[in-house]
Amino acid sequence: MPHQDPSADGPEEGHADNAFDLTGLLGYRLVRLSAAIGQLADHDAGEVAGLTLPEYRVLVVLLVKGPLGVAGLQQAMLIDKAWISRTLAKLVEKGLAVSTPDHQDGRRNTIMLTAKGRRSAMALMERARQRQARILRGFDDGEIADLLGLLSRVQRNVDDLGAGG
Repeated sequence: MPHQDPSADGPEEGHADNAFDLTGLLGYRLVRLSAAIGQLADHDAGEVAGLTLPEYRVLVVLLVKGPLGVAGLQQAMLIDKAWISRTLAKLVEKGLAVSTPDHQDGRRNTIMLTAKGRRSAMALMERARQRQARILRGFDDGEIADLLGLLSRVQRNVDDLGAGG
């Protein structure tokens, strides 16, 4: 019996089809882009305010949304409650936020920014604006609006898929 080339019948076991373009998948491209932007934000968080990326994100959400409890932050950020609790503890320890009993439910706490926390969050938001301007360099206002509109449509489609649509 002559020796057969195993690739003649298709890809080797354990190897993907070489014709498949992984970089053409939207998920692949978005994850790569998100990771790269996250690294830039992480660098800025450390440089501007001495914070980690998670601390930076919680700080800015509190500035934008106002005082929130853990559940409110979880809903706003779609992040695990334990992760939020650990991050909040670090922000309180650094004097950027304070925790007070919730007026409506004494078993819960509300987190609000201190003056130092507001200053840090505002400086981080300004750096985020600058970073976004650099990322979108070369795009005109119409192209930026189109890009954001297309991303919103993709998000709606994904949300529909998740809801069984």
